[in-house]
Amino acid sequence: MTTLIGLAGASEARRTTNAEFKIGTPALDTDNRTWVYVKASGAVATGTCTVSGAFVVTDTAGTYTADTAFADGEYGWVRKTTSPL
Repeated sequence: MTTLIGLAGASEARRTTNAEFKIGTPALDTDNRTWVYVKASGAVATGTCTVSGAFVVTDTAGTYTADTAFADGEYGWVRKTTSPL
């Protein structure tokens, strides 16, 4: 399991219907990978995805990876595939 550094309660696998962090919040994990907190626009499957400038994630192949799937409207973390930053 990945550990996000410096964010109490943050978990890359957690999905919620209410925001727990500010959308767009970045974080590094213990493997030096970059993660960003997003909101899903539609269902997002596990795998590559796209994150807009407003930090909305969609199920379109892109430069981020959802390690856990999202339901429409859920909040959670995705990792930048070309991490760090």
